[in-house]
Amino acid sequence: MDGVLVDSEPLYKIMNMDYFSELGINMDETEYNGYVGMSSQKMWSSIKSNYDLNESVSELMNSEKDRMYKTLSSDQISEPIEGISELINIFSAKGFKLSVASSSPAANIRLVLDKLKLTGHFEFVISGEEVENGKPSPDIFLRAAEFFNTHPKDCFVIEDSSNGVTAAKSAGMHCIGFRNSNSGEQKIDHSDIIVKSFSSSEIKKILNYIEERIR
Repeated sequence: MDGVLVDSEPLYKIMNMDYFSELGINMDETEYNGYVGMSSQKMWSSIKSNYDLNESVSELMNSEKDRMYKTLSSDQISEPIEGISELINIFSAKGFKLSVASSSPAANIRLVLDKLKLTGHFEFVISGEEVENGKPSPDIFLRAAEFFNTHPKDCFVIEDSSNGVTAAKSAGMHCIGFRNSNSGEQKIDHSDIIVKSFSSSEIKKILNYIEERIR
């Protein structure tokens, strides 16, 4: 969701950097980019260990969850990423089954989909809270395949983060990498194809890739 449906990553970065400062953490951009797309539990477990924090992982996760919800509720989140609505409409018109599989909490996903008026396009939503191992583990995407009663090799994922691409490929799925400059310096070269936007030409590239593999 974040970085594909909505450009929330820059806002999350400001939010998290403020929180890190409160915790006495001085994290550089390279390290931060490594956490983009990662499940909250894995991220905070790593940060707690690396910075010897007194707070429990659960406390850190809950604080971040509250801050994220407030950020997403703000007027700064009002429009989907340019072109993604058109792509979703095309997918729906072609009868493709769609889901959102995001590391974000379920309440945040529902909030964003409602704000962007995209809820009706997705058959179901899976959050990072619903699987034992979050991204970069493949669990969340394998759960989506189970819901669709579909083999992973017949599934296509759009991801903007290194952790997300790793999760999709580990699940045995096709992965379309979206190089979103606002998601930080993400290593997504292990995607099957990469697009830099959802312009008409890039949408055509995505559709060609998918249709060549479902004939």
